[in-house]
Amino acid sequence: MKTKVYLALASCAAMQLGSAATISHRYSYNDGAELVDSVGGNTGTLQNGATVSGGALQMTGLGTNTGGNHMGFTNVVGIGSNFGASGVSIESWYTDSGTGTWGKLFHFGDPNSGLELGYTHARGNGEQSGLDRDGTKLFGEQVTQNVQHLMSITVSSDGNLNLWIDGDQKLTDVDTNDLSSVTSNFEGIGATSWNDPGMTGSVDELRIWSGELSASQVALNLAAGPDLVAVPEPSGMLLALAGTLLAFRRRRT
Repeated sequence: MKTKVYLALASCAAMQLGSAATISHRYSYNDGAELVDSVGGNTGTLQNGATVSGGALQMTGLGTNTGGNHMGFTNVVGIGSNFGASGVSIESWYTDSGTGTWGKLFHFGDPNSGLELGYTHARGNGEQSGLDRDGTKLFGEQVTQNVQHLMSITVSSDGNLNLWIDGDQKLTDVDTNDLSSVTSNFEGIGATSWNDPGMTGSVDELRIWSGELSASQVALNLAAGPDLVAVPEPSGMLLALAGTLLAFRRRRT
């Protein structure tokens, strides 16, 4: 009986590990380490008037297109090339302080349908917020300005897309093309390769995960806030499993 219980627990853990998302890049914009990627080592770069102060990436809407104020990257992030097989999750605690119409929180790829991944604060379609991924995906509303929000997006390798704002799901199982189609021609936080304005506002935390966060994991990270990663890494899950098995064995003996 004990063996069956152990095997069942191990099986559950294996399922969790198989679907676990792991952090690949994390930017917290802390004083003294303003542009450091504390996980992946891909240091950010300030472009066209973007600054870091008060523990956040700050942008004032300067410029348009790739000349908009934004954070770039020292090395290629590769949403399509590096995450195409695993899927990707992007989390950002951000504040939109009045970004011009079509301005982006982030944009990876080309300004062409099917080759892009970008989040737009307010589009020309009735000022709705939305995602650019194999075409326009609108929320039916504009996310409120001048308030910090958590945006969480997941895209599977075959293009299944989900998006939450503050844990409230805005897009559910939207079918898009394969994630590997996203190019690396432009990669920026706060600007885009479309002819749109730079972002006006701030980003307090940015995380890029390999794999897809679940709705419950999104809720955990929302509750923890921008300074703490609540979702455990696989190694932490293994340690937790080992502790559970040890405690169970001690109770049985």
